[in-house]
Amino acid sequence: MFKTRNSFIDLNGTWKFNPDPYQRCRQQSWWKQEGDNSGFFPCFNMDGMWDTQVPSTWKKEFEELKWYDGHANYARDFDVNEIPVGHEAFLCIDSATYRSEVYLNGEHVGNHEWAYSPFQFKVTDLLQEGNNRIFVLIDNFMQEDRVPGIRTDWNNDGGLTGSVRIIFVPKSYIENFRTQTVLEDDKVKIQVEIFAQSTEGETTLDYEFKIDELALSHKASAKVGEKEKFEFVLEPSQIELWDQENPKLYNTSIVTATEELNDEIGYREIKTEGEKILLNGEEIRLYGVAVHSEFPDTGRVPTAEGIELMLEKARELGCNFLRCAHYPYAEEFGKAMDRAGMLWWEEVPVYWLPNVHQEPQLSIALGMMRETVLRDWNRASLIFWSVSNECAGDGTAAGSNSDLTTGNYPYWTKACTQIRELDPSRLISSADSGHRKTEANKDWTPDAGDHFDTEIAKESWHPGHPDEFYELMDVLGANLYVSNPGDNPIATQKFVDMLKRFNKPLMITEFGSMSTTEETDRPETDLGHPVRHEKILREAYATYHDHEEIVGYVPWALMDCRVPMHWRWYNRGSGTFAYGMLDNNYQKKYVFGVVQQEIAKLRKRFND
Repeated sequence: MFKTRNSFIDLNGTWKFNPDPYQRCRQQSWWKQEGDNSGFFPCFNMDGMWDTQVPSTWKKEFEELKWYDGHANYARDFDVNEIPVGHEAFLCIDSATYRSEVYLNGEHVGNHEWAYSPFQFKVTDLLQEGNNRIFVLIDNFMQEDRVPGIRTDWNNDGGLTGSVRIIFVPKSYIENFRTQTVLEDDKVKIQVEIFAQSTEGETTLDYEFKIDELALSHKASAKVGEKEKFEFVLEPSQIELWDQENPKLYNTSIVTATEELNDEIGYREIKTEGEKILLNGEEIRLYGVAVHSEFPDTGRVPTAEGIELMLEKARELGCNFLRCAHYPYAEEFGKAMDRAGMLWWEEVPVYWLPNVHQEPQLSIALGMMRETVLRDWNRASLIFWSVSNECAGDGTAAGSNSDLTTGNYPYWTKACTQIRELDPSRLISSADSGHRKTEANKDWTPDAGDHFDTEIAKESWHPGHPDEFYELMDVLGANLYVSNPGDNPIATQKFVDMLKRFNKPLMITEFGSMSTTEETDRPETDLGHPVRHEKILREAYATYHDHEEIVGYVPWALMDCRVPMHWRWYNRGSGTFAYGMLDNNYQKKYVFGVVQQEIAKLRKRFND
């Protein structure tokens, strides 16, 4: 996965676009030629397509497409003044939702089979000085064998949702590098891994790794295609470690004979010790809120202003942590979190999938995770990789799997193994839900989805997974919703009792309810009434005061979210998931102040 280069062509901005439900572009190979004014076919020219912005989603760009799932086409003409001699050209796309088919100057470049994560294609032989034309064919269908699958709790925003650029790299180059900070023996160890590549048969590449502000330098010759490792050992007084109050970033660079790579990196250590999460050796608690990459004007696509607005609202709540659900976010997001000192959680959309252990879902999920990990290696603020959300066993009753060889467990095993091999510097978790054995709800299966317990007081809870599953995770998370006020203290106690023998930090990765943004004369006991929403939230926070072993608290969610699945009285036909403390336009709902007050009380309880 390429680091950002200094030599590139920015392809963000205005493109041509059209929805293509009949797949006419593919039938007539529009990427090869336009139609002219004397004939019917091909039945397009660039002037006949709509203008759109990249990155964007068509569901926010065009009102008539706000619920459209299907095929669409993106096209752009661009000029190249000069192709650097001795360089390779790569087309890099940060995110396209969902499947992409890419053509440059009439020739097929490649396909990418899933959404959200970054990808690139070598285009050296196809790029030409002067005018070039790029076509990207996209479909965003939801399918049983995709990741996510046939349904989600967010709008399936299609399009070129990430940045697009062509980068130029020398034929022997540093592809990527990873840093990790380890506090050991009263020393600060900065461990570095370098990955060199060559398209011209070179076997080594000379480089210098530098952190000038720390007066650190390492010169060596990296073996192409292999991992080059080294470390610096510092006294604690020599470095300012990154943390929430002081998000110190150091300009970190790698210099070769032909180029220089730079990144702003914070150096810090995150780990667990028994039931605690430690940042730089100090115990922390995560006063969080769940978010979507959901912005009033741009939907799934962040802007600098949109990210800052999200951070502003999260800070106002008193949060130090964002659970960024349920898919990888744009690269700019992680960099903004680094600058802000806001801890966060990144996830792949293994979401409500009973069969993610089967192909093609298995390869899709692992591929998406790999691409995201390699991109976000050096983000100090990123402390969690989440391997799933509400995906239990294999469609059978909780507790029926006795080990990790059946059902979805091979996926979890492979995902956790992959992450630990690529990035041992972060914590692994999963937002689990429902998968427990109970006496009153013996027949719960993943197909039940949002089926929450209604007789909590009568139930005895037992882990629904084999013990080996919990051992895979560093932190045990639960989406703990209750059906009625009064249930939360009982449910939380049962959750703690069920998992405390694993001696790991516990997090409530989701809790809450939903409410209307408008005045209503409905009874306060109705689901969707702000007062009922308030009771559920206050009861949950009050419960956490009694449980020191729970170290993270993440209500769902910061903002309401568009999704064509929730059509209830309290969202007035808007197709909105109304769990938010803010509405779709980031305006405060009644419960915003409730959460703000409760986080302040919880911080006071734990002297934060």
